Amino acid sequence: MVILGTVVLIKPDKLPERTASGQLIIPKNSTEMLPEWGTITDLGSECRVFKKGEHVYFPRKSASLMVIDGVDHFLVNEHRLFFGRDKTKNKKI
Repeated sequence: MVILGTVVLIKPDKLPERTASGQLIIPKNSTEMLPEWGTITDLGSECRVFKKGEHVYFPRKSASLMVIDGVDHFLVNEHRLFFGRDKTKNKKI
């Protein structure tokens, strides 16, 4: 799989809730759709601000869910990310 343009693939720190059969549970209220933290696992060639491996804060509401090898990831346009930090140095970018 090749990520195109300014799209970023993020593995969330907290995975979306699922049923025992694997179906995604739709949040009952808007607080469950608040932005969350995740790590960039891949990105498109046109991304200029963020890098692979950075820890970012992203809006779950505007992200698309994608399951890769049984693990949930989110696809988000780079310009939608709020901010990031380098996990190794724990400082904001």
